[in-house]
Amino acid sequence: MLYLNEEGNEQWRKHVKGESRKREERLSDIKLNRDGSIILAGTSAEELGKENWKIVKLGDSQINKLIERQDIKIYPNPVSDYAYVEIGYDFKEADILLYDMGGRQIQSLKTKNKVTKMNTQNLIQGAYLVTIKTDAGKMANGKLIKK
Repeated sequence: MLYLNEEGNEQWRKHVKGESRKREERLSDIKLNRDGSIILAGTSAEELGKENWKIVKLGDSQINKLIERQDIKIYPNPVSDYAYVEIGYDFKEADILLYDMGGRQIQSLKTKNKVTKMNTQNLIQGAYLVTIKTDAGKMANGKLIKK
């Protein structure tokens, strides 16, 4: 799994591997659900033409293991109208960027505060990625769920 920002730069990369030692493993489809879970569909086979299809749903605990937890807190989560983004890094100024799961930037805020209030009233129900970029070069990502 690979996440790229709007400039096409890699933000994070994680590998999901099967339990078996099959030679041919292929991911054929991935779907992000409104609750923030991810469904993966793929095949594994001893040899081509003898595939076994697998469908796996990753919930919050599995996704949290894939995406490194960084120094960012988002609450309440899931959110209705307003979310608070708390940055644990030392900084003078930071950008808070909100992306939909298609990689499109939805919001951009500049802050000098450790805790910043973010308006989420106009967001549709679903999962979003919050990215923090500080003036000191630190970055962090977190997941926000709009209910």
